[in-house]
Amino acid sequence: MIPKRLHFIWVGDETRRPDNCIATWRDAHPDWEIRVWGNDDLQNGNWINARHMNEMSQREWNGVADLMRWEILLEHGGVVCDADSICVRQLDDHLLDCPAFACWESEIARPGLIAAGYFGSEAGNPFVKQIIDDIAEAPSVVNGMAWQTVGPQRLTDCYRKFRYNSLRIYPSHYFIPRHFTGVEYDGDDAVYAKQLWGSTIGGYEHIHKADVDMIRQRGTLEGQMPTAPAPAPAPAPASQTPDAAPAAPKGSQLEKIHAPYFLQRVEVSSEVAGMGRLEVLQHLCSGKRVLHVGCADWPITDLNASLHLALQPHCAVLDGVDPHTEALDMLRPHVTGQLFSTIGEAQDQYDVVLVPEVLEHVADVEGFLGELEAVNASVYLISVPDAFQCRVRHFDYVSETETFFEAVHPDHNVWYTPYTFANTLRKYSGLELQRMWFFNHISLLALLSKPDMALPA
Repeated sequence: MIPKRLHFIWVGDETRRPDNCIATWRDAHPDWEIRVWGNDDLQNGNWINARHMNEMSQREWNGVADLMRWEILLEHGGVVCDADSICVRQLDDHLLDCPAFACWESEIARPGLIAAGYFGSEAGNPFVKQIIDDIAEAPSVVNGMAWQTVGPQRLTDCYRKFRYNSLRIYPSHYFIPRHFTGVEYDGDDAVYAKQLWGSTIGGYEHIHKADVDMIRQRGTLEGQMPTAPAPAPAPAPASQTPDAAPAAPKGSQLEKIHAPYFLQRVEVSSEVAGMGRLEVLQHLCSGKRVLHVGCADWPITDLNASLHLALQPHCAVLDGVDPHTEALDMLRPHVTGQLFSTIGEAQDQYDVVLVPEVLEHVADVEGFLGELEAVNASVYLISVPDAFQCRVRHFDYVSETETFFEAVHPDHNVWYTPYTFANTLRKYSGLELQRMWFFNHISLLALLSKPDMALPA
C-alpha cells in the first residue's frame, strides 16, 4: 500500500514556485502528509545521482526535479506530483492499493509513453531503485532533453527493460486530461488533476500568479498568459488584394457578408505555432516506432537538410517510404531502418505514421489515404502547406502585365486551408481527426487516429 504522502519538488528560482497550485493539493488532502522539496534539500541531501543533478542543473531544472523524484520515492514512498498542476479532487484510496502507479501521458498524442509527473510507490520499491541505478550507469544525462534521459522516456524504457509488471498504469485523463498538443478528454470518468505544462509551454512566469479557480474550471492557462498567436501575415504588396480574415467562432466579419450555409468553422490551435518544425516532430515521434511517408524529399534531396535523418536519433524505429528509388539509394547508407518504395511494403506495426507535406503532391487522395489506413498503426500526423498563412508571401498579381506569381513547389496539385484539409480527411478516410494546429509558420498539422483509438466520449 502506497502511503498517504504527497511530495512536490521545486528547485531553481524560488520566486516562481507555484504555491497557489500546491495549495490545491494541500486543501484536498487534509489528512495526508505533504512536503515541498527545494534548493536546500538539493544542496544538503545525500543523493545517489548527485553528479547527474549537478550536470543537469546547468541546463534544465525540471530535469533535476525528475532526478530527485526517484530518490525521494525510494526513501520515503508516497506520491510525487508535478508542482505545475491543479488538484481537482482528492486521490481515492484504491489508487494507492498497489506497489507503484503512474499514468500514460496521452494514449492518442503520445501512445506508449508513461508520464513521470504523477508517480506513486512504496518506500524501497525495487523498480524505482532500478530506475535510479539505470540513470547512475549513464555517462551523462545531458546528451538529450531531460524528459528523455531522466523523465518519461527513461521511465518508459526502464518499464520495458526490467519488465516490471507490478506497475499499475492509469489512464492519462486521471492526471493529464488535456495534453499540451490539445488532445483533451471529455468523458465522465474521474479526473484528479489538471496539468499546466509549465516547462513545455514556458508558463512558469505566469503559473505562480494565476487564478487557480479559473484554471480548475478551464484546465489551461488560457487568458492568464500570452499564447502563441496564429501566424500573422506581413503587409500585403500594393499589387495584391489579400483575402478576408478567416472565420472565427465569434465576431467574424464574414458572418455579416455570407449566408450560414457557406460559412465553415474549423478549430485550429496556435499552441505550437511558435515552435520549429523539427522540434515539434521530434517531440511527437520521440521513442516511437515511426513510418515516415515521403522520406526522401525528391527531387531536392539534401542529406544535410534531411528531416528523416534528423528524426532518426529520436525514434525507437524509423522506417521510410518514398516512390523515388534513386533518392532512397542516397539515403540508404545513412539510415538504420527499412526503406520502401510503396506503402504496402511496410508490414510492421508502428506507433506513428508521419506524412509531412505529401498530400498536396498526391493525385488520387482517396486511394492514398486508404493506403495509409491499411498500415498497422493507431496514430497519424499529416501536414500540408496552408494557403491562409501563405497568402501574402506566396501569391501576387501584377496587373500591369496581367501576370500571377505563385511561390510553390512545381509538383503541388492543390493548396489546402483549414476547412478543405479537415474536409478532405473526413470525406476520404475513416480516420478520426483529433486536432489541428498552425504549424511551421506555413503549414497545418493534423493528428488523426484509428476509430478504435479515439478518445472516450
